[in-house]
Amino acid sequence: MHAERFESRWWQTSSLLLAASGEGVLVDPCISLEEDGRIASRADELGLRVTAVLATHADWDHVCGIAAFPEAEAVVGELTAEWLATGEPARAIEESAAAHGLETPGPPRVDRRLAVGVAHQIGPFTVETLALTGHTPDGVAYRVRALDLLAVGDHLSSVEFPFASATADYRATLAALAELLRRDPPRRVVPGHGPEHTAAEALAIAEADLAYLWRLHDAVAGALADGATADDARAVGLAVEPCREAPDGLAEMRARNVDSQLHELLPED
Repeated sequence: MHAERFESRWWQTSSLLLAASGEGVLVDPCISLEEDGRIASRADELGLRVTAVLATHADWDHVCGIAAFPEAEAVVGELTAEWLATGEPARAIEESAAAHGLETPGPPRVDRRLAVGVAHQIGPFTVETLALTGHTPDGVAYRVRALDLLAVGDHLSSVEFPFASATADYRATLAALAELLRRDPPRRVVPGHGPEHTAAEALAIAEADLAYLWRLHDAVAGALADGATADDARAVGLAVEPCREAPDGLAEMRARNVDSQLHELLPED
């Protein structure tokens, strides 16, 4: 019984192969068809039959490999299933693959929907689920105690700052993860991008990410309280430095965090 992490050449995206009793369970297999093939070859090498594929959320880079394993059960949270049903992730896969010159195996599918917040039997493993909102509304963490492992999707990365669709939700998620890491720590924590961590390393990242989002909140809220316009408050928010260096080209993500923070504090009408 063991778990192996694979890293894509694209954005250091993580995939997991969980192995026990001749069965393999994958988490977020990605990104290119060639990379999915390497995962499949490793499963074959270990004598495993891949029986299930899990996705942590519906971002295209986390669901693009599902189709590479047509014999496995595609298992996702209920909100992820709803988003996949819109066809938007499939369109995003097609567009992103064309933009980056990637060959991908095809559109994602859903064979089984999971209620989140309870444990499920998936292949040979009991898998606990935890809602992780804030990056996307549908994020799910998977904990496998038999492997002492927690997969957290696009949270707790050492190579990115938080990308928030909803800042208040993201802060709540980080607070919950920090509490879990203090009180019930797993041995291995695997983020969706970048290397895996010990619980202590993951906790330090959670605290740094949460501090960044609170700095952003306080800066924007303070500017608005002083009578700033939305545009001026946005400029104040853009001046808040993220919690860590990140690859070039992420200015748009930083701006989205600010816009999300403004949306949290200002009425739409």
